[in-house]
Amino acid sequence: MNWKALSAVVVIVGIAGFVWYVLDRSANSDYNDAVVETVDDSAAKKMVKETLAVESEADYSEKAAKVPAPPAAIDGSDEQLRDASGTLSKPLAAWLQPAEQIRKWVSVVDQLATYRFPTKHLPIVYNKEPFLAVETETGFVNDPGNYARWNGMVSTVTSIEPKNVAIYYKKWSPFLEGTYNELGNPQSFDNQLRTMIEHLLMVEPIPVDAALKRPKVLYEYVDPVLENADPLSKWMWRLGPENMKKLQDWLRELESFL
Repeated sequence: MNWKALSAVVVIVGIAGFVWYVLDRSANSDYNDAVVETVDDSAAKKMVKETLAVESEADYSEKAAKVPAPPAAIDGSDEQLRDASGTLSKPLAAWLQPAEQIRKWVSVVDQLATYRFPTKHLPIVYNKEPFLAVETETGFVNDPGNYARWNGMVSTVTSIEPKNVAIYYKKWSPFLEGTYNELGNPQSFDNQLRTMIEHLLMVEPIPVDAALKRPKVLYEYVDPVLENADPLSKWMWRLGPENMKKLQDWLRELESFL
C-alpha cells in the first residue's frame, strides 16, 4: 500500500495533537485548571460536508485517483502510521511514539473543538525548553527566546501542502468518521475539525511585551483580559507573532480547500 495517504491523516489530526500536547505539558502553564465552556451534547447535530472546495481544482481528479483506500481496520496501524509520517516528515514520525495513534488524535480534535482539555493519554512527544520570563524594573515580561521553542513544530506542520492535505482528507474522511463514531461521539469529526480550525483563526496577537506577574509558581498576565482568555488563545500567543501568523496562514489556506 502507498502509505502517503496515511501521512495526510496524521497531518490533519496533528494540528490538534500538538496543540493539545503543549497545553497539557507546558512547564509554566495552568491552562488545565481553566474553567472552560462545554457543549450540550443533546443539541449536537452530526454534519459532514459532502463536497469540498478542493474538488473544483483542475487537477483534483488526477491527484485523487492516486490516493489509495484507507485500511479496513484501525487496530494494529500504529507502526504503519509512523512509517507513513516518516515519508512526509522525519521529525513528525519521531514525535508519534505513544500507542493508539489514530484514536488519540481523533479524540483530541473533539475535545479541543468543545473547549475541553485532556490531561493524559498523550499521542505525541515533543521536547522543549521551559518557559522563561525576563524581570524588569516594573515586573516580568516574556523572554523572546521562548518563541524559538516552537519553530520546529510550526515549521513541520506548515511545510505540508494544504491543497494535497485536503485531497487526501476527502478520501479518508469516512475512515476518520468511523474512528470518531467508535468513541461514541454525537458530533461528526468533520464538524469538530472545522470548529477547531475556526477557533484558532479567531485568535488575535497581543503585544510581545505584555506584562506578567508571578503570584505563586506560575506566571500570569497582569491584564485581566489576557489572563482570562481561553487556553488556546494563550497557547497561540506563546508561539510568538511570527509562528502564530505562519500557522494561521497555513490553516486559512487549508480551510479554503475544505
